Amino acid sequence: MENGSHEETQKSYWAKDIAELLDISTSNLRRWSIDLENEGYCFYRDEHNRRAYLEKDIMPLKKLKEFLANNMSKNDAIKAVVSMFPRDNNDVFTVPVIEDELRLSKRELKEIVQEAVKEAVEEERETMFRAFEHKMNNTLEKRDRLLTQHLQATLEERRLEIAASQEKKKWWEFWR
Repeated sequence: MENGSHEETQKSYWAKDIAELLDISTSNLRRWSIDLENEGYCFYRDEHNRRAYLEKDIMPLKKLKEFLANNMSKNDAIKAVVSMFPRDNNDVFTVPVIEDELRLSKRELKEIVQEAVKEAVEEERETMFRAFEHKMNNTLEKRDRLLTQHLQATLEERRLEIAASQEKKKWWEFWR
């Protein structure tokens, strides 16, 4: 940001970030901002005329919330904040546009992390399921091979017993 003859960069926030910080709704923040602007307080606006909040706007908004919480009338609270935090209307603001910068609220970050964890858990579960399925298939195939071998061995023994019993002649047929 450029302020007079010296340069100073300040982080800017969007309404949803400030509303979350102050624990108020974005519509309340919007109304408060309009009221403050009507009394002469200036907020930064981007090239599309969207209001952005700078770090130095946070304290006046916190003070306004505090005044309102202490049952001060809205008009008196607005006037008190504007008098406590005067702004020179001749300030020229230039906020650098950084394409790579992404601003997220805590809630948005939490949702993104939760979704990433959910996807990772689902992927790990799927991998474990496939490994378990593969192991079960191998175990079943091994069991089936052993069972088949055992059945074949038993059948062969039975055939040999049958063949041996047919070859044995009865004792009375021995003399014939």
